[in-house]
Amino acid sequence: MLPTTLPSWAHIAPGMINPRAVRLVEAFKDALARMRDEHGLTFDDVHTVTTLLTELHDATGVPLSLCAMPLFSEVFQGGGNGYTISEDVDSPTYVPDAPLIDNPGRLPMRADEPGVPLIASGRVLDGHGNPLAGAEMVIYHASNDGVYSGIWDDGQPQYNLRGRQLTDAEGRYAFTTITPVPYSNTPSQAAKAVTAAATALGRSIYRPAHIHYEIHHPDLIKPYRGEVYFAGDPIIPIDFVGPKIAAPSLQAETTLHEDPEDITAHGFAGPYNTAVYDFVLKTHTSPEAAVVGPRRTE
Repeated sequence: MLPTTLPSWAHIAPGMINPRAVRLVEAFKDALARMRDEHGLTFDDVHTVTTLLTELHDATGVPLSLCAMPLFSEVFQGGGNGYTISEDVDSPTYVPDAPLIDNPGRLPMRADEPGVPLIASGRVLDGHGNPLAGAEMVIYHASNDGVYSGIWDDGQPQYNLRGRQLTDAEGRYAFTTITPVPYSNTPSQAAKAVTAAATALGRSIYRPAHIHYEIHHPDLIKPYRGEVYFAGDPIIPIDFVGPKIAAPSLQAETTLHEDPEDITAHGFAGPYNTAVYDFVLKTHTSPEAAVVGPRRTE
Protein backbone atom coordinates (compact mmCIF):
# COMPACT_ATOMS: atom_id res chain seq x y z
CA MET A 1 0.00 0.00 0.00
CA LEU A 2 1.27 3.47 -0.89
CA PRO A 3 1.79 5.93 1.95
CA THR A 4 -1.01 8.44 2.40
CA THR A 5 1.27 11.19 3.69
CA LEU A 6 4.57 12.47 2.37
CA PRO A 7 7.66 12.60 4.56
CA SER A 8 8.84 16.09 5.45
CA TRP A 9 11.76 15.96 3.02
CA ALA A 10 9.35 15.30 0.12
CA HIS A 11 6.95 18.12 0.96
CA ILE A 12 6.80 20.99 -1.57
CA ALA A 13 5.35 24.21 -0.23
CA PRO A 14 3.58 26.37 -2.85
CA GLY A 15 6.03 29.19 -2.21
CA MET A 16 8.94 26.98 -3.26
CA ILE A 17 7.66 26.63 -6.83
CA ASN A 18 9.08 29.00 -9.46
CA PRO A 19 6.31 29.49 -12.06
CA ARG A 20 8.73 30.89 -14.63
CA ALA A 21 10.99 27.86 -14.30
CA VAL A 22 7.98 25.56 -14.73
CA ARG A 23 6.90 27.39 -17.90
CA LEU A 24 10.41 27.40 -19.37
CA VAL A 25 10.96 23.69 -18.74
CA GLU A 26 7.62 22.91 -20.40
CA ALA A 27 8.48 25.18 -23.33
CA PHE A 28 11.88 23.48 -23.67
CA LYS A 29 10.22 20.06 -23.72
CA ASP A 30 7.78 21.27 -26.37
CA ALA A 31 10.71 22.55 -28.46
CA LEU A 32 12.47 19.17 -28.18
CA ALA A 33 9.25 17.43 -29.23
CA ARG A 34 9.01 19.64 -32.32
CA MET A 35 12.64 18.89 -33.18
CA ARG A 36 11.90 15.19 -32.75
CA ASP A 37 8.90 15.36 -35.09
CA GLU A 38 10.30 17.81 -37.65
CA HIS A 39 14.01 16.96 -37.69
CA GLY A 40 14.23 13.42 -36.33
CA LEU A 41 15.91 14.42 -33.06
CA THR A 42 16.78 11.33 -31.01
CA PHE A 43 17.81 10.82 -27.41
CA ASP A 44 21.24 9.79 -28.68
CA ASP A 45 21.52 13.21 -30.39
CA VAL A 46 20.79 14.98 -27.12
CA HIS A 47 23.19 12.70 -25.28
CA THR A 48 25.97 13.42 -27.79
CA VAL A 49 25.60 17.19 -27.39
CA THR A 50 25.36 17.14 -23.60
CA THR A 51 28.35 14.78 -23.36
CA LEU A 52 30.46 17.11 -25.50
CA LEU A 53 29.50 20.11 -23.38
CA THR A 54 30.25 18.23 -20.18
CA GLU A 55 33.67 17.19 -21.51
CA LEU A 56 34.42 20.78 -22.49
CA HIS A 57 33.31 21.98 -19.06
CA ASP A 58 35.51 19.40 -17.33
CA ALA A 59 38.49 20.36 -19.51
CA THR A 60 38.13 24.13 -19.09
CA GLY A 61 36.29 24.67 -15.83
CA VAL A 62 34.10 27.35 -17.43
CA PRO A 63 30.31 27.29 -16.85
CA LEU A 64 28.23 25.07 -19.10
CA SER A 65 26.39 28.14 -20.38
CA LEU A 66 29.65 29.43 -21.88
CA CYS A 67 30.55 26.00 -23.25
CA ALA A 68 27.21 26.04 -25.09
CA MET A 69 27.69 29.59 -26.42
CA PRO A 70 28.32 28.41 -30.03
CA LEU A 71 24.91 26.73 -29.95
CA PHE A 72 22.77 29.57 -28.61
CA SER A 73 24.53 32.94 -28.67
CA GLU A 74 23.02 33.97 -32.02
CA VAL A 75 19.54 33.64 -30.53
CA PHE A 76 20.30 36.41 -28.03
CA GLN A 77 22.10 38.77 -30.40
CA GLY A 78 18.78 40.28 -31.44
CA GLY A 79 20.10 41.34 -34.84
CA GLY A 80 21.88 44.31 -33.30
CA ASN A 81 24.03 46.27 -35.74
CA GLY A 82 25.64 48.61 -33.25
CA TYR A 83 22.99 51.34 -33.55
CA THR A 84 20.12 49.33 -32.17
CA ILE A 85 22.16 47.54 -29.55
CA SER A 86 21.59 43.81 -29.23
CA GLU A 87 20.78 42.05 -25.99
CA ASP A 88 24.20 40.43 -26.09
CA VAL A 89 25.54 37.91 -23.63
CA ASP A 90 27.97 39.77 -21.37
CA SER A 91 31.55 39.04 -22.32
CA PRO A 92 33.33 36.73 -19.88
CA THR A 93 36.59 38.50 -20.79
CA TYR A 94 35.64 41.87 -19.24
CA VAL A 95 37.73 43.12 -16.31
CA PRO A 96 36.51 46.24 -14.44
CA ASP A 97 38.48 49.37 -13.54
CA ALA A 98 40.83 49.53 -16.53
CA PRO A 99 43.14 52.57 -16.38
CA LEU A 100 42.19 55.84 -18.08
CA ILE A 101 44.45 56.72 -21.02
CA ASP A 102 44.96 59.97 -22.91
CA ASN A 103 43.18 60.82 -26.16
CA PRO A 104 45.04 60.12 -28.36
CA GLY A 105 46.63 57.49 -26.19
CA ARG A 106 48.10 54.04 -25.95
CA LEU A 107 46.64 50.95 -24.36
CA PRO A 108 48.80 49.62 -21.52
CA MET A 109 51.15 47.01 -22.94
CA ARG A 110 54.49 45.38 -22.30
CA ALA A 111 57.63 46.95 -23.72
CA ASP A 112 58.13 43.96 -26.01
CA GLU A 113 54.43 43.34 -26.74
CA PRO A 114 54.27 40.93 -29.71
CA GLY A 115 52.18 41.95 -32.69
CA VAL A 116 51.83 44.44 -35.53
CA PRO A 117 51.11 47.96 -34.21
CA LEU A 118 47.61 49.31 -34.81
CA ILE A 119 46.31 52.86 -34.61
CA ALA A 120 42.54 52.73 -34.14
CA SER A 121 40.50 55.92 -34.43
CA GLY A 122 37.11 57.31 -35.27
CA ARG A 123 34.18 59.12 -33.75
CA VAL A 124 31.25 58.38 -31.47
CA LEU A 125 28.09 59.90 -32.97
CA ASP A 126 24.36 59.92 -32.40
CA GLY A 127 21.84 58.96 -35.06
CA HIS A 128 21.85 62.50 -36.48
CA GLY A 129 25.63 62.45 -36.92
CA ASN A 130 26.26 64.74 -33.97
CA PRO A 131 29.31 63.98 -31.79
CA LEU A 132 28.98 62.50 -28.32
CA ALA A 133 31.64 64.40 -26.42
CA GLY A 134 32.97 62.98 -23.18
CA ALA A 135 31.75 59.46 -23.88
CA GLU A 136 33.66 56.90 -21.84
CA MET A 137 35.03 54.10 -23.99
CA VAL A 138 36.18 50.87 -22.37
CA ILE A 139 38.59 49.14 -24.77
CA TYR A 140 40.21 45.72 -24.53
CA HIS A 141 41.30 42.76 -26.63
CA ALA A 142 43.36 39.58 -26.51
CA SER A 143 47.12 39.44 -26.82
CA ASN A 144 48.90 38.11 -29.90
CA ASP A 145 48.58 34.55 -28.57
CA GLY A 146 44.83 34.88 -28.01
CA VAL A 147 44.88 35.36 -24.23
CA TYR A 148 43.06 38.08 -22.28
CA SER A 149 44.89 39.68 -19.39
CA GLY A 150 43.55 39.77 -15.86
CA ILE A 151 41.65 36.49 -16.11
CA TRP A 152 44.28 33.78 -15.79
CA ASP A 153 47.75 33.94 -14.31
CA ASP A 154 49.49 33.91 -17.68
CA GLY A 155 52.31 36.33 -17.00
CA GLN A 156 50.56 39.39 -18.45
CA PRO A 157 50.01 42.47 -16.30
CA GLN A 158 46.39 42.65 -15.10
CA TYR A 159 45.41 45.46 -17.46
CA ASN A 160 47.57 44.54 -20.42
CA LEU A 161 45.81 45.76 -23.59
CA ARG A 162 42.95 47.22 -21.54
CA GLY A 163 42.08 50.86 -21.09
CA ARG A 164 39.43 53.58 -20.88
CA GLN A 165 39.33 56.73 -22.97
CA LEU A 166 37.08 59.81 -23.13
CA THR A 167 36.01 61.17 -26.50
CA ASP A 168 36.97 64.78 -27.27
CA ALA A 169 34.66 67.67 -28.13
CA GLU A 170 34.19 66.27 -31.65
CA GLY A 171 33.44 62.81 -30.38
CA ARG A 172 36.82 61.55 -31.55
CA TYR A 173 38.84 58.72 -30.07
CA ALA A 174 42.30 57.43 -31.02
CA PHE A 175 44.60 54.88 -29.45
CA THR A 176 47.59 52.74 -30.31
CA THR A 177 47.65 49.01 -29.60
CA ILE A 178 48.68 45.85 -31.43
CA THR A 179 46.57 44.37 -34.22
CA PRO A 180 44.34 41.59 -32.85
CA VAL A 181 44.53 38.18 -34.51
CA PRO A 182 42.10 35.25 -34.71
CA TYR A 183 42.40 32.97 -31.70
CA SER A 184 41.09 29.84 -30.05
CA ASN A 185 40.94 29.32 -26.31
CA THR A 186 40.01 25.66 -26.63
CA PRO A 187 42.40 23.72 -24.37
CA SER A 188 44.49 20.99 -25.97
CA GLN A 189 42.77 18.22 -24.03
CA ALA A 190 39.40 19.21 -25.49
CA ALA A 191 40.52 20.44 -28.92
CA LYS A 192 39.89 17.22 -30.84
CA ALA A 193 36.30 16.79 -29.69
CA VAL A 194 35.48 20.49 -30.03
CA THR A 195 37.08 20.71 -33.49
CA ALA A 196 35.04 17.73 -34.69
CA ALA A 197 31.81 19.23 -33.37
CA ALA A 198 32.55 22.68 -34.79
CA THR A 199 33.51 21.25 -38.19
CA ALA A 200 30.26 19.29 -38.30
CA LEU A 201 28.44 22.62 -37.88
CA GLY A 202 30.55 24.27 -40.57
CA ARG A 203 32.45 26.37 -38.06
CA SER A 204 36.01 26.86 -36.89
CA ILE A 205 37.22 26.58 -33.31
CA TYR A 206 38.73 30.04 -33.86
CA ARG A 207 37.22 33.45 -33.23
CA PRO A 208 37.89 36.22 -35.74
CA ALA A 209 40.11 39.10 -34.64
CA HIS A 210 38.19 41.77 -32.75
CA ILE A 211 38.34 44.57 -30.21
CA HIS A 212 35.82 44.81 -27.37
CA TYR A 213 34.24 48.19 -26.69
CA GLU A 214 31.90 49.49 -24.04
CA ILE A 215 30.63 53.05 -24.50
CA HIS A 216 28.88 55.00 -21.76
CA HIS A 217 27.25 58.42 -22.17
CA PRO A 218 24.25 60.06 -20.44
CA ASP A 219 22.42 60.54 -23.77
CA LEU A 220 22.55 56.86 -24.76
CA ILE A 221 19.41 54.81 -24.31
CA LYS A 222 21.67 52.13 -22.89
CA PRO A 223 25.44 51.57 -22.89
CA TYR A 224 26.97 50.04 -25.97
CA ARG A 225 28.66 46.69 -25.45
CA GLY A 226 30.02 44.95 -28.49
CA GLU A 227 32.92 43.91 -30.66
CA VAL A 228 34.40 45.49 -33.78
CA TYR A 229 35.88 43.08 -36.30
CA PHE A 230 38.12 43.56 -39.33
CA ALA A 231 36.86 43.29 -42.89
CA GLY A 232 38.39 40.45 -44.87
CA ASP A 233 39.06 38.22 -41.87
CA PRO A 234 38.45 34.69 -43.25
CA ILE A 235 37.28 33.46 -39.84
CA ILE A 236 34.22 35.74 -39.79
CA PRO A 237 31.97 33.43 -41.90
CA ILE A 238 32.89 30.40 -39.77
CA ASP A 239 33.09 32.15 -36.40
CA PHE A 240 32.95 29.72 -33.46
CA VAL A 241 30.12 31.68 -31.85
CA GLY A 242 28.14 32.24 -35.01
CA PRO A 243 28.58 34.27 -38.21
CA LYS A 244 25.61 36.54 -37.46
CA ILE A 245 27.56 38.32 -34.73
CA ALA A 246 29.95 40.08 -37.14
CA ALA A 247 27.56 42.04 -39.34
CA PRO A 248 29.23 44.07 -42.10
CA SER A 249 28.34 47.21 -40.15
CA LEU A 250 30.60 45.97 -37.34
CA GLN A 251 33.67 45.36 -39.52
CA ALA A 252 36.39 47.99 -39.70
CA GLU A 253 38.60 48.43 -42.74
CA THR A 254 42.32 48.21 -42.03
CA THR A 255 45.20 49.72 -43.98
CA LEU A 256 48.78 48.42 -43.81
CA HIS A 257 51.46 51.14 -43.85
CA GLU A 258 54.91 50.08 -45.06
CA ASP A 259 56.63 53.34 -46.05
CA PRO A 260 59.89 53.55 -44.03
CA GLU A 261 59.63 57.30 -43.43
CA ASP A 262 56.01 56.95 -42.31
CA ILE A 263 56.95 54.10 -39.98
CA THR A 264 59.78 56.11 -38.44
CA ALA A 265 57.56 59.18 -38.04
CA HIS A 266 55.12 57.15 -35.96
CA GLY A 267 57.88 55.66 -33.82
CA PHE A 268 57.39 52.06 -34.92
CA ALA A 269 60.10 49.55 -35.77
CA GLY A 270 58.20 48.02 -38.68
CA PRO A 271 54.93 48.18 -40.68
CA TYR A 272 51.77 49.15 -38.84
CA ASN A 273 48.02 49.11 -39.44
CA THR A 274 45.37 51.79 -39.12
CA ALA A 275 41.65 51.19 -38.65
CA VAL A 276 39.01 53.93 -38.72
CA TYR A 277 35.56 53.15 -37.33
CA ASP A 278 32.70 55.46 -36.39
CA PHE A 279 30.26 54.32 -33.72
CA VAL A 280 26.76 55.56 -34.52
CA LEU A 281 24.68 54.99 -31.40
CA LYS A 282 21.04 55.54 -30.60
CA THR A 283 20.29 58.28 -28.07
CA HIS A 284 17.01 59.47 -26.60
CA THR A 285 16.64 61.96 -29.47
CA SER A 286 18.04 59.84 -32.32
CA PRO A 287 15.93 58.64 -35.26
CA GLU A 288 14.76 55.04 -35.33
CA ALA A 289 17.29 54.11 -38.02
CA ALA A 290 20.71 55.39 -39.02
CA VAL A 291 23.62 54.36 -41.20
CA VAL A 292 26.13 52.37 -39.17
CA GLY A 293 29.55 51.15 -40.15
CA PRO A 294 33.17 51.97 -40.86
CA ARG A 295 33.82 55.29 -42.56
CA ARG A 296 36.98 57.09 -43.54
CA THR A 297 37.14 60.05 -41.19
CA GLU A 298 40.85 60.82 -41.45
